[in-house]
Amino acid sequence: MYLKITSFKIFLFTSFFSAIFFIVRFFNLLPALSLQNNLNSIPWLFSAISIIFSIISGFVMQSKLHTWDELTDAIRGELSSFRQLHIMAHHFPDQMTDTIRQQICHYLDVFISESRKQQNLGSRSVEIENALYDLEDTIFNARKADAESGAMAFNILCNCMSYREKRLQNSAHKLPLGIRMFMISATIAMVFSSLFIGVETLLYDYIFTLIIGLLAYGIYLVIDDLDNPYRPGDWHLKADEYEELFKEVKKECGYQICIQ
Repeated sequence: MYLKITSFKIFLFTSFFSAIFFIVRFFNLLPALSLQNNLNSIPWLFSAISIIFSIISGFVMQSKLHTWDELTDAIRGELSSFRQLHIMAHHFPDQMTDTIRQQICHYLDVFISESRKQQNLGSRSVEIENALYDLEDTIFNARKADAESGAMAFNILCNCMSYREKRLQNSAHKLPLGIRMFMISATIAMVFSSLFIGVETLLYDYIFTLIIGLLAYGIYLVIDDLDNPYRPGDWHLKADEYEELFKEVKKECGYQICIQ
């Protein structure tokens, strides 16, 4: 699905750019003679625009990649902590062990169900919060049955909650509207200014300016994709790993699945 959407966007851009290019060249809106007369200055000006665009886009992309890394680390840390909690639950009495695993399953079950509805792993909901609170109460009470194991389990649960908060915080990191509009403007400026680089052969002129335009537009698509990690794309975060852990824990406790 994402590949089709991206291909469609590139097709639309290519079609629109080609139409603008041939309209400009056909109606001589940028006279070739004037471009030739300014041959000593236009390439330098275009190079300056390209450098500025590269610096801006590189800075924004690096920032979004850092957020992406932080987000994936938080998700894996949360899952790893829940897996540790599931494994060490057998140190408690059988009834307590089963309760802990049932509540882990319930949390994962509700989380997966919510993510399917909203396509977003970074949202809060009352049901998810309540499932986590129930698990916290159980672990806290488990300390009475086994103080040492209970303390270890509570520390692991604290790690789960800490990673969860990091996931939610990093999910909220979006490009400010001003920077997004600035990136769009810079991309348009880059694409438009490429039309001023005239090449004597029309075919070569079209190919090279189209390549420049596609590169600039492609950079914007990558940044936009990174800024929306829960939207289908190359950097698409889904609940697959949560589902794997859910199935793993469910085998041990016989939890009745209720994912919609």
